Amino acid sequence: MARKTRLAAACGAALLVFALLFSVFFTVAEAEHDCGGEHCAICHQIQACQELLEQFSSAHTASAAAAVLCFFMLFLVLSTQNIVVASSLVLWKVKLLN
Repeated sequence: MARKTRLAAACGAALLVFALLFSVFFTVAEAEHDCGGEHCAICHQIQACQELLEQFSSAHTASAAAAVLCFFMLFLVLSTQNIVVASSLVLWKVKLLN
């Protein structure tokens, strides 16, 4: 079950990245198109792509920053934990048979 969940999460992330990249490239490619007036279909699609980018940039910036901060704090805690542990004969698994 965990493998299916990971696969679904990876597919969702790939689709999200594809949508964001497509939105950026489409907006850049069609920035100077021949506008047909008030009901221009390209202008409507550019506006939809810009709204998508704005929603993801504002909504997920805080959560991404928090996730990165938590990751680095966890990394720091785990790396310093190895330094704090003192070496001993028990940790080295030395048999004292004398």
